Amino acid sequence: MMEKEKALLEQQLMTVTNKRRKLEDIQIELVELNRQKARILTSYSDAWQGNLADNTISRLEDDMELEWRETRKNVNALEDNLIEEKRQIRMKLDQLKEKNTDVQN
Repeated sequence: MMEKEKALLEQQLMTVTNKRRKLEDIQIELVELNRQKARILTSYSDAWQGNLADNTISRLEDDMELEWRETRKNVNALEDNLIEEKRQIRMKLDQLKEKNTDVQN
C-alpha cells in the first residue's frame, strides 16, 4: 500500500515539476513578446514625429507597462501555487518515509 502511495506522490511531484518548466518556457516567451512590442513602438516612433505621435506612443507605452505588470503578477501567482503544491507533495512523501521507517522498526 505504501509503495503505491509513494509512486503516486512521486508521479504528482514529476507532474508539478513539468508544469513549472512549462511555465518557465512561457515566461521566456512573454519576455520576448514584450520586447517585440517595444521594438514596434520604437519603429512607430522613428516613423512618426510630432505631438500626436508622442502622445500616442506615451499612451501605448503606459498600456504596455500595465499589461506587462498584470501578466507578471498572474504568472508569479501561478508559480507560487506550483511551488506550494510541490512543497505539500514533498511533505507527504517525507511523512510516508517516516511511517515506513516506523513500521520497519
